[in-house]
Amino acid sequence: MTSSVAPWDDSGTVEPAVNWSRLGNVYLFANGKGGVGKTTCSTHGAALLASDGARVLLVDLNGQGNVATMLGFANTEADDKGRNLYSAITAGAALSPVRDVRPGLDVVPGGPYVRRIAPVMAAEMGNTQSAKQVLMSLAMALQEISHRYGVIFIDSPPENQLLLQAALCAARFVVIPMKTDDLSRIGLREVAGDLRAMRELNPYVMLLGCCVFASGISSKKIREEHGKNVAADLGQNEDVMLKAFIRHSEAVGRDVPKFGRLAHELELEVANNPSRSAIRRGKADANAVVSKTSVGVAEDFAELTGEILRRGSQIRAEMIQEGVWP
Repeated sequence: MTSSVAPWDDSGTVEPAVNWSRLGNVYLFANGKGGVGKTTCSTHGAALLASDGARVLLVDLNGQGNVATMLGFANTEADDKGRNLYSAITAGAALSPVRDVRPGLDVVPGGPYVRRIAPVMAAEMGNTQSAKQVLMSLAMALQEISHRYGVIFIDSPPENQLLLQAALCAARFVVIPMKTDDLSRIGLREVAGDLRAMRELNPYVMLLGCCVFASGISSKKIREEHGKNVAADLGQNEDVMLKAFIRHSEAVGRDVPKFGRLAHELELEVANNPSRSAIRRGKADANAVVSKTSVGVAEDFAELTGEILRRGSQIRAEMIQEGVWP
């Protein structure tokens, strides 16, 4: 009986034939808890990098398919609801990203078909060899197209351990978005445990850092205390926390899926907001008003994305100098 997992080399080795040098540009956004900004941070970061001229791939491993909603192509012909991702991971099909969702930004959509992946993966994990093949399936698929992109961002799902582990096996750098609460720290510890375990298959995956999402501008002391707690959880120094954070804004959180545009795109529309008097006179639609807080939120995402890329580049340079970068 033919296995439904991705094809492997036929040399008889139990190790999947991964070329790790092809996956050095893969960044994974992960946390065991939902609602902490994984999709929002990965989508904004990918789009911002593309707007700066990079060729970027964004992979949505979520069953909700929120990336398509945020980018404004949900329920269109381009939105396959995760069919291609399902075929790539479970049957070895080639990944076929949606091209130029934004100039320079390609997307592998998520959606309901992604929810079917984990049961197939679980059914295939009958022994050590097949388990390795299953967990390396996303890495195998990505390495075939990674040369097309300067950066690859993966948005991982919460509470789906097999898909998270497959993502860890494909990633070089892991970014953990968090809120400043204990539940986010529980999710952090879950990811940290899986990261340690997956190093047996992907020896190059590493924690890049943690970032705070949806925090009040004036909550500096809360973020400082949170950073100390996270460092204690991980047994590391406070450098594990990225300095940039994303401010809390219910208005922007509402506007992004409503308009299918990201914070930096909404920022450009603020100047075109109708006046209050025009709305009162019925000359303009109040639903067309874009929140002015999108300006500050857009700046936050730009700072966070820049810090992520700078830290990744620094680690890469240090490892090349030491001769340990694959």
